[in-house]
Amino acid sequence: MNRREVDGDEVRRLLGIPFSDEQMDAIRAPLEPGVIIAGAGAGKTAVMAARVVWLVASGLVRPEQVLGLTFTRKAAGELAQRVGQSLERAGLGPSFAPGPEEWTGVDEVGEPVVMTYDAFAADLVAQHGLRIGVERDVTMLTDATRYRLAGRVVVRTDTRLEALSGLRPETIAERLLALDQGLASHLVSVDDVIEHAHRQHAMWAEAPPARGGKPYKDVVTAQGVLAERLELAQLVGEYRSLKRELGVVEFADQMQVAARLVREVPVVGRIARENHAVVLLDEYQDTSAAQVEVLRRLFSGSAPDDGRGHPVTAVGDPFQAIYGWRGAAAANIGQFPEDFPATDGTRASSFTLAVNRRSAPAILDAANLVASDLRADAELEQDRNGARAGAAVRPLEGPVPQDGEEADPGVVRAASFLTAPEEVGWLVDDIIAQHDRVGVRWGDMAVLARRNSDVAAIFDDLSDKDVPAEIVGLGGLLALPEIRDVVSMLRLVHDVTANPDLVGILTGPRWRIGPRDLALLGRRAQELVEDAPRGPASAGEGSGEEPEHRPDLAEALDEAVGEADPAEVVSLADALASPGSGAYSKEARERFDLVARELDHLRAHASEPLLDLVRRVIALIGVDIEVEAMPEFAVSDRRMQLLAFCDAVAEYVDIDGDATLAGLLAWFDAEEKYGVGLERRTPSDGDSVKLLTVHKAKGLEWPHVYVPGLVGKVFPSDSVTDNWTRRAETVPAELRGDHESIPQLQDATKQALDDYHKELQAQQRLAEDRLAYVAMTRAKGHLTVSMHHWGEGLKKPRTVSPYFEAVAQVAFEQGGRGPWVEPDEIGDTNPVKAEGECVSWPVELDPETIARRREAADAVARFRAGGGASGDDADLTPDEAVIVAGWDADAERLIEEARRWRHGEPEVAVPHTVSVSDLLRARRNTGEYVDDIRRPMPRRPAPRARIGTRFHEWVEQYYVSLGLATVPLVDLDDVPDRGDPETADERDLAELARCFATGRYAEKHPLALEQPFSIVVEGQRVHGRIDAIFTEDTPQGRRYQVVDWKTGAKENTDPGQLALYQMACAELHDVPLEHVDAVFHHVRTDRTERPELPSTTELMTFLRRSRR
Repeated sequence: MNRREVDGDEVRRLLGIPFSDEQMDAIRAPLEPGVIIAGAGAGKTAVMAARVVWLVASGLVRPEQVLGLTFTRKAAGELAQRVGQSLERAGLGPSFAPGPEEWTGVDEVGEPVVMTYDAFAADLVAQHGLRIGVERDVTMLTDATRYRLAGRVVVRTDTRLEALSGLRPETIAERLLALDQGLASHLVSVDDVIEHAHRQHAMWAEAPPARGGKPYKDVVTAQGVLAERLELAQLVGEYRSLKRELGVVEFADQMQVAARLVREVPVVGRIARENHAVVLLDEYQDTSAAQVEVLRRLFSGSAPDDGRGHPVTAVGDPFQAIYGWRGAAAANIGQFPEDFPATDGTRASSFTLAVNRRSAPAILDAANLVASDLRADAELEQDRNGARAGAAVRPLEGPVPQDGEEADPGVVRAASFLTAPEEVGWLVDDIIAQHDRVGVRWGDMAVLARRNSDVAAIFDDLSDKDVPAEIVGLGGLLALPEIRDVVSMLRLVHDVTANPDLVGILTGPRWRIGPRDLALLGRRAQELVEDAPRGPASAGEGSGEEPEHRPDLAEALDEAVGEADPAEVVSLADALASPGSGAYSKEARERFDLVARELDHLRAHASEPLLDLVRRVIALIGVDIEVEAMPEFAVSDRRMQLLAFCDAVAEYVDIDGDATLAGLLAWFDAEEKYGVGLERRTPSDGDSVKLLTVHKAKGLEWPHVYVPGLVGKVFPSDSVTDNWTRRAETVPAELRGDHESIPQLQDATKQALDDYHKELQAQQRLAEDRLAYVAMTRAKGHLTVSMHHWGEGLKKPRTVSPYFEAVAQVAFEQGGRGPWVEPDEIGDTNPVKAEGECVSWPVELDPETIARRREAADAVARFRAGGGASGDDADLTPDEAVIVAGWDADAERLIEEARRWRHGEPEVAVPHTVSVSDLLRARRNTGEYVDDIRRPMPRRPAPRARIGTRFHEWVEQYYVSLGLATVPLVDLDDVPDRGDPETADERDLAELARCFATGRYAEKHPLALEQPFSIVVEGQRVHGRIDAIFTEDTPQGRRYQVVDWKTGAKENTDPGQLALYQMACAELHDVPLEHVDAVFHHVRTDRTERPELPSTTELMTFLRRSRR
């Protein structure tokens, strides 16, 4: 290959692009490692393509020897296209036939290899995996399928989940995957986590106590989190075993295998360097520790023969490192010069691209102000050795105008509003004005939100005003009312205690249950759990009289919808199926019955394929018809959003035909929080306003960008998500691959914990700064920011975001101040649906919507009256008639199926797992229990009154206060009504506390409190929670005593409960059954009851009978 000198002017001429001098320095850099710090809009893709042209034109490499890596398939396609077009434009593409004066020994010209980092790792494993015994024939998992398999692991695990027992399955699945991804990103094994947990356990045990000898709350929290992480680690191990069993892998798995491969087989690196003479690494600021490990071992080394000095060029922007929550290490780009040194061992060269060619000058001024704290950050100013790695990060600047040209300054506007609805209304009106008055295309405008939950209100307002809009990503779709109803129904199928979802369904436009009937339902739900005489819900029973006390909605539902252990929470679904004889309205009773029947029908089909179940929900509740009945349907085509949701569910594909609803719901939860499932989805080319989160907007641009909701605690968010002492799914900082560049916990003291959290808060603020910088730099010519002071449910007004203040400064200088609220106009009272405000209920439907529905109903009535459409069939061809006949047959089958479920009794198997309370209920009345399963009906939660639950929480705190227990399950700060005024319940609790404090167990040292368990009894899994376990050392050895607190005035007990607790304790501590004593302790009378316990055979008789 002959080499020749190609100067900058020739590169500019070959590509027809007037590259700046700073761009040309990076393009013509020597054939050695280098890092390019490319600011937003600085033309990094064009520079990378031009560098390939320069290298090829200079004879330094052939096109096929160039490897380009980036993160998404879209970015890889764009980079490959740009490089290919550039080579073609320069006359160096595949059609170029080199002669003797160009490349000696080359018969034809190939093309550069461009792929994603993940695909590159998978390719390495496919080619060389057998060198370490790894099979190449595997199936790649999608993001959605990860949640499906995780849900299966959680449901089927044999691991005793004690610390995680209070969480729902979908929550555990989500945390399992978060920990798994974190471990993979940082090359940490499950064994590493377990070993770290044991070391940390000893450290927490020696933590200095607070005054009085009690442990600090943060230490207690850290101990609990440690226990949760140990159980999550076990589940991660099971999840990975399941993937191996099924022959499936994730990209993160491939990256881990690739890291092991390049570490154990050095020849793989030599082969890679021979094949890829030049390497370009795009978006390097988003690489993980695992990815850097693979790249460093392949394309660098301790000596030139090992790869040191290989021509690797990394391109990225530290200010756009916004994916830390998924394993990216922002410090990687600053560390590149050390990780990839030159051949002589010196630091790699650094280049800067600070000239932004995308955004107008005023927008650049705003972005630079938002990023001012980033520029001062020590992480960017020096690397681990103290060298100034961040010096190359300069403020963005616009290109220098050519002679006679005058740069368009652009438009920056800022507007503040009293309320959130006013902000949304103004934003939508302004979008319409830009389109109608200025002529801006709908598709040239985008709204970027910090949270998925903020998208729905804007979408609804746009739709109401006939503006075509598109929500990009599943997370935003989940906030739409029509899709929210579908998800709520799915949650109710999966979890009968999903009270908030049921309240949303009942109060929605379909059922329109009023507050009075809803309050009565809440009272009935509490009554069913307490198993007490009927209260106000049954006043006037049989007489139709009004109850003496008009129930208050908040009072009646507070307990029903609060957060609690799923086994103890009040279930509104129980009351829905058995509303009692309360003074409900006639319409409410009819609607309760219809909703209960619908839920029965859906639960009967819960085992069918998930996509079929979702479609069944959509058809059953008629949401597709409702969407088509909307007046704005023809313009906004909201049905497309519903179809997009179904497509997302379809992505939740089966590997082995064993999907779980829990996994699907966990995926939905993760999407709403992080937007991870469809993170690679990009906006369509349709002429519609794009609505998306800032995370999804990275790499995109629009002429007009709106950034609403710039308020304190929202944007920037103050939520710290990577504190491993508070979040079990977070990889401990000292185990992370980037541990030298992130805050570390110094010791187990209270002061160290506080300092660590403050450091993480500062780090979180920098992460938010980067996100704000990305948001501002998406705009080309027009940037509009806005904020509001009051939103629904707020007690205090929201503060102004520092980002809003920064952009507003630029807007004021430019004359871009929009509507504005002065400080003295904010007030102390929330004007948005203030508490206690009287509103019309139910909300009246839109007249046009009602008219459309009635028109459709009339058409159906006419169709039926005329005996169908037989007259229309006369014009059908024979082929068309066959098709229509098939439709008719399908319709008849669906109608018949509907008739069957309305009048029949679907067969349902006995659950594989039952709670202690269910088993005891079945023992008392087997027929009633089996009938409830066969219907199927929601299972009634454990019949424990609220005062009993609160007493259990008090007991935990009591023992902790005496130093007799160290890990309370519930912190009093988390009890929802801790600050409630004194009520009868409060007085009753005080009386119970007094009795306990003077009773026989007051000074005993408990071994465990609220001990969860899951045991198998004669093939049946039974789960529950033991109130307390005590021990006593005797001459015959240690003996155990399980105690169940009884707080009711009536001393009803079931010895079967103690029998199960006795078995569970014996299994938990691996001791003979006779070494465990089991008693009821009646707190009010300080009496201990030791009944005769039934045998295992007696307890399980009902199961054998029901399975015949």
